[in-house]
Amino acid sequence: MVNMPFFSIVMPAYNCENTVGLTIENLKKQTFTNFELIIVNDGSKDNTKNVLEKYSDIDERISVLTIANGGPGNARNQGIKQARGKYLLLIDADDEVSIETLEIYSNYLTQNENLDLIVSSYEMKIMDKKEIIDMRLVQTPTRIIGTHQQFLKEIYPLMNKQLMYVVWNKVYRLDIVKKFSIQFPKYKSCEDRLFNISYFKHVNKCMVVKDILYHYSFDGKNSLTNQYLPNKFETFVEFYQELLDLTLINEKGSSALFLKGVMSCIIPLHSQDCPLKYREKIRIIKGIVTHPEVVKATEKSLTDTKIRFIMKTLFKTKSSFLNYYASKSMHIIRNISPATIEKFKRKF
Repeated sequence: MVNMPFFSIVMPAYNCENTVGLTIENLKKQTFTNFELIIVNDGSKDNTKNVLEKYSDIDERISVLTIANGGPGNARNQGIKQARGKYLLLIDADDEVSIETLEIYSNYLTQNENLDLIVSSYEMKIMDKKEIIDMRLVQTPTRIIGTHQQFLKEIYPLMNKQLMYVVWNKVYRLDIVKKFSIQFPKYKSCEDRLFNISYFKHVNKCMVVKDILYHYSFDGKNSLTNQYLPNKFETFVEFYQELLDLTLINEKGSSALFLKGVMSCIIPLHSQDCPLKYREKIRIIKGIVTHPEVVKATEKSLTDTKIRFIMKTLFKTKSSFLNYYASKSMHIIRNISPATIEKFKRKF
């Protein structure tokens, strides 16, 4: 393509030979066709590369970049370097977008001048292997947020609705991403959140829309978010600090959401892939519950729901044993009934 595409779509792909074709076909059916699709093969060990190259051979809008495995954040960074469009979308290789998604986005962008960000509503499917065990719409009314100060006021309410953490329900201005060298950090946790916080610093005019434009599938038991990662807690601390550096508006609410994230760092200590012994787990939990940022967040946290009150009470004890057994109970419930844990999260 000679002309600048309206949209650049960047998609990391890792060992997804059985799903990525459906995602690409879904994009090829878009009613708005002025886009480029950059797929970053993140060192796949299966037949993903061959599947991708077959598509790129027959559609000039599709390009494939193969790199050594470095995680989805690094793959997105490499794809963004190659992007040439006016606006940027970041999607996953096992999800779906509505066939009119790009057309709807383009209409909003042309009808509303100087939009720096669009945040769309989405459908969330909770999966257990290939079975859908729960499904819900994460939705918000359509409106324009016209100034940076107004946008800062809206960050917590939108985060509280689970609309601001992820990257795949958003449209970014590619020139802002490149001008300010906004990148995904080299983490396997919280990288989406930190990318967004870096971008939010430069948002003056934002549009949130009620249209369901993305269909997200989440494996309640086996997703990366549920796996043990040695530095996961540190990434959540960094996110909390960056969020408070961005804005102290709704600090109590932000602190409550941070405590929710902290518990999500403790729960994977009980997963089968965690190599630590009991004493090591207790030591780690003790370090978490006595960490200065956790102590600060516990003092400030909202208790506007029963679950937030319970969470605040748990962390206020600073007891490694109490938090160990509370988190173990949550881990057991998640494995027995992922849908129950998701309902628990919603009430947070």
